[in-house]
Amino acid sequence: MKKNLKIFLLIAVCAMAGCCLLYIREADEKQQIHSEKKEKEKLVFLTSKRETRHIFEKIIADFNESQDEIYVEHMAVPNPEQELQIRAVQGEFPDIVEFIGAQKDDLEKYVKGGYLQNLDDFSATHCVNEHFLEKLKILNGIYVLPLSVNYRGIFYNRRMLEEEGYQIPSTYAELIDTMEQIKKAGKLPIVFADKDSWTIHQGWDAIDMSSRGSQDDLFQKVLNGDAFLYEDSIALDSTRKFLEIRKYGQKQTVNTGYDDAVKKFANGEAYMFLQGNWAYPMIKKINPDIDLLFMPFPTYHENQAKVVAKIDATLGVSASCKHSEAAGQFLDYVFSKNVSEYYADKAGAYSCINSVDVTDSYAKVFTDSISKGDFFLEEFAYESEKSTARDALFQNFVSSPQKDTEKSFLKELNDLLIQQKGD
Repeated sequence: MKKNLKIFLLIAVCAMAGCCLLYIREADEKQQIHSEKKEKEKLVFLTSKRETRHIFEKIIADFNESQDEIYVEHMAVPNPEQELQIRAVQGEFPDIVEFIGAQKDDLEKYVKGGYLQNLDDFSATHCVNEHFLEKLKILNGIYVLPLSVNYRGIFYNRRMLEEEGYQIPSTYAELIDTMEQIKKAGKLPIVFADKDSWTIHQGWDAIDMSSRGSQDDLFQKVLNGDAFLYEDSIALDSTRKFLEIRKYGQKQTVNTGYDDAVKKFANGEAYMFLQGNWAYPMIKKINPDIDLLFMPFPTYHENQAKVVAKIDATLGVSASCKHSEAAGQFLDYVFSKNVSEYYADKAGAYSCINSVDVTDSYAKVFTDSISKGDFFLEEFAYESEKSTARDALFQNFVSSPQKDTEKSFLKELNDLLIQQKGD
């Protein structure tokens, strides 16, 4: 009996020892895995464009999964521009930063302040179309790499229009006629996002650029005192159209924000949406089955609308980045053919990457023109402070247009431009 008890205790002790050894081994393995994770070079990537954040989330996740040496952390904040300014002052500039547009004055501040790294020798730089790179040079160097360009125009819900017997407008007269018919049928022809003031001038630009082409020359002449917006025939006509089409929008457009306007259009509550192609990802996310057509704002004569593009998403690397080689590897990944094609497809954007073949069926007029080189690349940009004042001016104008004539509004806009030069 005692012998059996001893054997039983011996077996129990061995079992416990085995369990302890197994636990220790599992703990060691977990510690080893944890150590390996800690040894990865970490990069913080601040994204700025909320419409494409979900696209970058997928790109970042795929990159992190594809290798074991680098971990990219996605930083998404409500006000990225302000966040970047604060982090610059605090000495915590993110390793990689997405900038929106080619606002050279703002970028130049970061370059001159020593916050951005020169990318001339990065291999990803050689993937980008030289034509777009030239437009981004600051102090004779490349400090941001462009991923895509954007363009302004008008979205049409093609299926809704065609199924209900309305034609896709090819002239301004046809646009007004189509909207008039839709309005008479008791439906909403077009939706506006005037609550978010930044969207309003985009609509005016879309109208003006389709007739003019680039605004660069005009705005430069205004700055030099050689021209006045309130005497420019295209600017006056564009402002008149800008007000006229609002007769066909929802009541109190200033009560509708950008997100709500996108939802209304995506869900079929309106037939048209005056905006930029940056709205494409959100529209498709809400309604993947929507049949979209995106065209330049129609002019008085068919096939006369001009195509204007602006550099959109650009990526820069912090001068204080501790892992520049790792940042270069991430840029190589983002600017590779497959990933760039994925980004362009999901963002509905024209890619700045040489190897990417752009065939956006929803915006064929734009992409075909850019591919052929038959387009204008807009460079002028307001400084951040002045863009806020401009947006407020446009919002006040659409809120109470009866208080201002086209000429008086353009006089105020003209004066605002002059102030920018004065600073």
